[in-house]
Amino acid sequence: MSLIENGMTATHLERYVLRSPKAGTYFRVNEKDQRIENVTSPDSAWAFHSHEGAVTHARWMGQVMDETPDVVMLR
Repeated sequence: MSLIENGMTATHLERYVLRSPKAGTYFRVNEKDQRIENVTSPDSAWAFHSHEGAVTHARWMGQVMDETPDVVMLR
């Protein structure tokens, strides 16, 4: 999606987060040791600004975890 659409500037960017289908929690990268951890709020989750980037990371996580995260668009 372009930031400029129909001659108007977009007011926000798309944001996507990854959610555990089993636990219903969201994933983020821990600032201290860079490990992936679960959080309850999507506002605290690891945010992606493109659907493709979120899907790619979800697939990578699915290769090393026992589940592939859901990609959720925040509104």
